[in-house]
Amino acid sequence: MTQVGKMLMDEARQEEATQTVMNMLKSGKFSVEEIQEYVPRLSIHEIQTIAGELNRT
Repeated sequence: MTQVGKMLMDEARQEEATQTVMNMLKSGKFSVEEIQEYVPRLSIHEIQTIAGELNRT
């Protein structure tokens, strides 16, 4: 796989992880710490940032 292909795959995985975190937060069933256990690709800080953005909307 080319370098560009790898970058695109990483970007897609990051976007998928972000969407999963958003869905888990919206469900209200998971804490930030629990989400990080299930979605280790994102840091606690990134998950908290997403949670903050969801709370503002």
